[in-house]
Amino acid sequence: MSDWIQLLVGAGTNASVYALVAFSLVLVYRGSGVINFGVGYVAVVSAIFFANTGVSGWSVLMLAVLLGGVIGIVMYLLAIRTAERAGATHAALAISTLGFGLVLEYVGGELWEKQGFSSDPLWQGSYEIAGVTITNQRVLTVIVAVVVFVLLRLLLERTMIGRAMEAVAFGRSTAGLYGINPTVILIAVWGLAGMIAALAGVLRTPTSAVSLAIALPLAIQGFAAAVVGGLGSLSGAALGAVVVAFAEAVFVRYVSSDYAGMFAFLLLFVMIAVRPQGLIGSKREVVRT
Repeated sequence: MSDWIQLLVGAGTNASVYALVAFSLVLVYRGSGVINFGVGYVAVVSAIFFANTGVSGWSVLMLAVLLGGVIGIVMYLLAIRTAERAGATHAALAISTLGFGLVLEYVGGELWEKQGFSSDPLWQGSYEIAGVTITNQRVLTVIVAVVVFVLLRLLLERTMIGRAMEAVAFGRSTAGLYGINPTVILIAVWGLAGMIAALAGVLRTPTSAVSLAIALPLAIQGFAAAVVGGLGSLSGAALGAVVVAFAEAVFVRYVSSDYAGMFAFLLLFVMIAVRPQGLIGSKREVVRT
């Protein structure tokens, strides 16, 4: 019983982090039709910044999250907007985000040592269930992921800003005719997505060491969650994160931990081959115009 509780606790924490990364991916995809493979680098750089300030707390978390937002905006302006003006394809834009992420990795490697970084918990304390210690930090991670999910749903479905984002995604020129500034909306989308990615990285640091080496695997895990659930759907991203995290935990527990790093790739490959629309297929097709 205690083994299963321990597995559920660890998988629940990972699912929350994967979900936040997937939310960032879905937001960018729905807003601009781009797959952001640089999302893991935004998360990790923000997390390392958070861990290297020498102090911990909510004020530092806010700084790290704002840093992620700034990085997201810079990524859009340099890696996406410039390439779009040159007529880049969807594939080229995705590769551009990865290239920007690699630049972040290089700069981060020059600023910080190439090692794992961790931080003190944002929420101190713990409690026990059936002999298993559950830290409040793990509970906080789950709570934050749920709150972000609810707020994003409200933003996209119940506000004028969300409708403007959808309008820009479906037709930028048409949205412009109705007084919507596509550039401002896209900057907001990429900034918010960067903040969510940064939040994922920061929440990971108290429970698991963060280094530049995990940036791409973290992006793949988030992408796998988004694809498994249904790329373009926030609910699908949340469901996919749970599926990926718990399947990964069971695989490591009962099969082998040696191949844990490739599990997300394997699950992603199987899902694309068997059900490419995901468990919760998106009702809308986002196109870049």
